[in-house]
Amino acid sequence: MSDVTRLTAQLGAWRERHGSLAERLAAALAAVIERGGLDGRRLPAERRLAEALDVSRATVVHAYAELRERRLVASRERSGTVVRSVGRHGRAPGTQLPQLSRLLAPDAQRIDLAVAAPQLDDLVAGIRVELGHAAGLMQPHGYDPQGIGALREAIAQRLTHDGLAATADEVLITSGAHEALALIAALFVGRGQPVAVDAPTYPGALELFERAGGRPVTVAGDAAGMRPDALQALLARTVVALLYLMPGCHSPTGASIALGRRPALLRVAADHELLVVEDAALDKLRFDGPLPSLPSLVPERVLRVGSLDKLAWAGLRIGWICGPRAAIGRLTRLKAARDLGTGVLGQLAALHLLRDVDTLRRARVAQAQARMRHLHGELSRRLPDWRIAQPEGGWSLWAELPPRVGADGDALVAAAARHGVDVAAGRAHVAGGPRVDAVRIAYAAPESLLTLGAARLQAAWGELTT
Repeated sequence: MSDVTRLTAQLGAWRERHGSLAERLAAALAAVIERGGLDGRRLPAERRLAEALDVSRATVVHAYAELRERRLVASRERSGTVVRSVGRHGRAPGTQLPQLSRLLAPDAQRIDLAVAAPQLDDLVAGIRVELGHAAGLMQPHGYDPQGIGALREAIAQRLTHDGLAATADEVLITSGAHEALALIAALFVGRGQPVAVDAPTYPGALELFERAGGRPVTVAGDAAGMRPDALQALLARTVVALLYLMPGCHSPTGASIALGRRPALLRVAADHELLVVEDAALDKLRFDGPLPSLPSLVPERVLRVGSLDKLAWAGLRIGWICGPRAAIGRLTRLKAARDLGTGVLGQLAALHLLRDVDTLRRARVAQAQARMRHLHGELSRRLPDWRIAQPEGGWSLWAELPPRVGADGDALVAAAARHGVDVAAGRAHVAGGPRVDAVRIAYAAPESLLTLGAARLQAAWGELTT
């Protein structure tokens, strides 16, 4: 497949966008770049792309000019138009994660199997809170950078109940787990410093570490999780800012690090005085119940990130960091400088949810597991040559595509969009953004939409392989 043919396929139904032909083409090209689908490559010559798309050369010239104005591409003598360097971080400067791009420009005509988060439904829609409930819980002016004390206390009690002894002053409330990771990255990751991650991993974390100036580096793993010897080899040759793990319920695979593997990983980290960040945002969605947390093993070297968003509703935007008081104090000062504190209404709703979080967890886990089984069954029946392991929890399937068919995850994402369904490319989940023959498929939608989405994926795959 030539570069022009591949790019034409990635552009999808670009003519259906809004604006002039040049504006529509520029928007489609920008979307491909933001998905990491061009990876610093040279764009086709204007005349060649014009012929392939059956438009005038002037249309392509104007589209490329708009991309230059947005600093997505650069014109170089004797090299043509080149996507701006992705450098060592795997994404062009100023771009957004594909998931964020879809959130910024949603398409109501497509089935969304890319966002792995629960929808607003009867499990949480009945929550009612009033600002008057904050009386006596915080200062009258409403500013509390560390978060409402009652909420921090409730989270600390829940963590203690789960086996991690914690107090309210060891908890910082954040606007979701994403902000928690952003604060940690800003405070503990220096420019050019490696950050140890597994592969695949949560793309939001990769983006945040990169934006902080860090350099995510993949540490090899196996069926039991990240390998301690591989981590030791990395730490022996370079100074690493932190180790990022999702041991309890991984995104995007839904797997967990084997309990027997964890002490060895933590011993390696402790030997090098390495900060460990445990992302536990999905832990409560593990189908067979949550596993013990890392801080219960070495609390002085671990920051634990949690959230209600994956359990309740992503629009809640309530997360937290639990860790040593000194670290929480520094993170709180950074948050105060950024936004003065998380919104009070969301914190009050979280306080309400935590009063009966076990009931919510049972209902949400039952829902997620039923939808997982439904989508897994649909895909296994329609696309039997895909390798899709059943996850232990979470909201997504990691689908590995058959090798040597000439279609990678990026091509499937583009074809799926043309057929009216969104999925997430595997490339975004790996440090450096290499070609990955996999996609992440969320199962948060109702079963009727999952069935239709699976049928559209089958059609998209047929387009690429026949």
